Amino acid sequence: MSPVRHAGLSLPRRQGQRRASADRPGGRLSRAANHNTVLTLLGTTGGMTWWPDCDRASASQALAVGDALYVIDLGFGATRRLAQAFNRGQYLRRGRERIQGDLTTFLANVRAVFLTHLHMDHLGDYATFLEVGARSGYGGGKSLVVIGPGERGRLEENHSGYAGGIMTAEAGGGCPATPTPGTKRMTELLLQAFAQNFNDCARDEGYPDLTRILDVREIGDPAAIPWPAGFAPPDPGRPWTAADTCPAMAPFAVYEDDRLRVTAVLVDHFQVYPSFAYRFDTDDGGVVISGDTGPDTRGNLQRLARGADVLVHEVIDQAWIESAFAGVDRNHPAWPLYDHVMTAHTSSADLGRVAASCQVKTLVLSHIAPGNTPPWRFQAIKRDFPGRLVVGEDLMEIGIGRPLGRPGARRRAD
Repeated sequence: MSPVRHAGLSLPRRQGQRRASADRPGGRLSRAANHNTVLTLLGTTGGMTWWPDCDRASASQALAVGDALYVIDLGFGATRRLAQAFNRGQYLRRGRERIQGDLTTFLANVRAVFLTHLHMDHLGDYATFLEVGARSGYGGGKSLVVIGPGERGRLEENHSGYAGGIMTAEAGGGCPATPTPGTKRMTELLLQAFAQNFNDCARDEGYPDLTRILDVREIGDPAAIPWPAGFAPPDPGRPWTAADTCPAMAPFAVYEDDRLRVTAVLVDHFQVYPSFAYRFDTDDGGVVISGDTGPDTRGNLQRLARGADVLVHEVIDQAWIESAFAGVDRNHPAWPLYDHVMTAHTSSADLGRVAASCQVKTLVLSHIAPGNTPPWRFQAIKRDFPGRLVVGEDLMEIGIGRPLGRPGARRRAD
């Protein structure tokens, strides 16, 4: 990795911020403002649903390295959390009054967005980020890099017996019509869908030209981020198995700048191909985001995560699986969901073993399903995982590496 330049400045954060949650009313979360590299959990629940008695946003993280910011996934509710975590008011004084000044540009230091896969609980707020974030300064006058999956070229197998219509992204911009658009086509279509808003904001309010700012790169595009040597994309003309959609591979580079290097591997989100896990390496340490995955990735996640400081991994409560799907068989209406849960995700019964095999120091639970699962139920994971276990909450911050100004100091355990 190229040398990392520390800016000596960190992104502003609200100190001692309090928030309530269903299981922790008025609870105070630990802060990590004295670290150069800080991981902020923006959204910590999963599933394309709203869980009752749950105020968690959907899957999203932000990684700050000095004054540079990187966003991983943007599930629904994530942009509000992004503003809560980083948006600091610019206030004016008029006598004894404090009045909001110009709108803030708190996203000016966002350099790149990474999408693990194209499910709504990981990108439901992507359109909001593009729209509202443009006025909040993302890219800082430079291109904003967006990295995500390309088109997979085929629909999933119809496991539910669905007999309805198939939605298709229409042809245009040099792309054929497709029912499975990738990140680039999805972004183009979002800009078209909100064209009136974007055009109004550009002419009325000074919004930037998004067609010039956004630099969308698909993993697997030979002109952008090619697949690693020797990898052959699965044939869309025949049925796929996990061996096709998540074959064993070594981590490969997808992004690098003067603050960090990002590598990726395929993980096993069943038929939802491609689905990626990302590793972010800075001078302070390594952070891995699993994305959505079953427990067996043919060793890919283990190769990516080995030696990392933090692994943020999805989890589904085993007790919920056993209770909610008791007696469900192939003839039951709930079978398709049960089958998806069992094949495309990782239960709390399996996660400790998976994390231990990754040889990471800290396991952070996120994409928690159901979102209202009491944290104490996940403590059983410690039976198989010897490291530090953190049950993630929205707006929780985790410092990476040694605290600033304390050479040789140990990291805080909280």
